[in-house]
Amino acid sequence: MEPSEQSVEALYATGHWLLSANRFADAAIVFRLMAVTSPADERGWLALGTCHEGIGQHKIATSLYEIAVAVAAPALRCTIARARSLRALGHDDEATQALEEVRDVASDRGDDDILAMVEHELRGFL
Repeated sequence: MEPSEQSVEALYATGHWLLSANRFADAAIVFRLMAVTSPADERGWLALGTCHEGIGQHKIATSLYEIAVAVAAPALRCTIARARSLRALGHDDEATQALEEVRDVASDRGDDDILAMVEHELRGFL
């Protein structure tokens, strides 16, 4: 049985509240449930990865972002976040390549918000 839109939004709101209070471990529980019950919703994966980044678990965050790209494609925001985690792990070349791929897709779509996010991340490499 698929969750209702209201239940997904309630999970997201609860998790976001916990995340904004820097309660990363508690928020991760909520976002993990959201990712499992609504895997096509990129927000759950992005927030779950953010929780693990907040705890300093960049390898786990990177893996979660990779899963998101597979199940919630194209998950461009998760690819950007994956690049950030890769950079934190010292994988700058792989991170840059991921950002360049997102930039190409966003440029083709005319998605200025994603392009701005990519440019912001790329500035971190300079």
